[in-house]
Amino acid sequence: MKDFDIFYVDPNYIRIKNTYFNYVNRKTSIRKCFYKHITYSEGLIMVDVGVGISPVSPKPKHTLFIDFAEEAINYLQQQGYQAKYGDIIDLPLESDYADVIFCSEVLEHVENYKTALKEMHRTLKTGGDLILTVPVHDKYWDLEDENAGHLQRFNPELLSQYLTDVGFRIIEEKPIGSWLERELSKLGFRIFIRQKNKGPLRKSVILASRVANCVLYLVVRASLLFTSKKSTSIMLYCCRKE
Repeated sequence: MKDFDIFYVDPNYIRIKNTYFNYVNRKTSIRKCFYKHITYSEGLIMVDVGVGISPVSPKPKHTLFIDFAEEAINYLQQQGYQAKYGDIIDLPLESDYADVIFCSEVLEHVENYKTALKEMHRTLKTGGDLILTVPVHDKYWDLEDENAGHLQRFNPELLSQYLTDVGFRIIEEKPIGSWLERELSKLGFRIFIRQKNKGPLRKSVILASRVANCVLYLVVRASLLFTSKKSTSIMLYCCRKE
């Protein structure tokens, strides 16, 4: 079992994963982007691609979740969400289907990420929006990337060009990770590995983790005030299909 596969099978680790400061930071940034650029209505068709066990849609009960891990699909369905099996490079959706697609921390796992971008463009309606987050800058590459199954970190400028070439117009591109966020993530990964090797989590450890993640989330949000595209560890892109 890979280090991160435990998140699918141990409910205690799932609780930690979905309160982790990095994940909460991304959800916050995506939610702000969503309400800034998109007018929500009951009929809006939203899809969260490559969601795993951690939805980022601000409206999860009104979102279709797609992933190719059966464990993730089962978990999401148990939470009462609409979820189905699918691959990001061959989405099980009609063309011009969705109004909004969320894709957070997925493309770094995909060898044919340009194909994935084209597939999401195909699936969106004209005028529809893609909200995308990816890890960036090779200088931040670490053992955590390898253990998480990352194949690459992106160059922000090149990714902007790829998005444009596919047919998207970039409405907003924003750094949502910082040097500090990256260092804290690496520290968290090392702690996770040590704890995993000790066996099942105690309730006290889960509680301590939740409290620590609340504090770290606030620290990371503050650090973004001093973060640029050159120094960020994660970029958010809001793109519209022309």
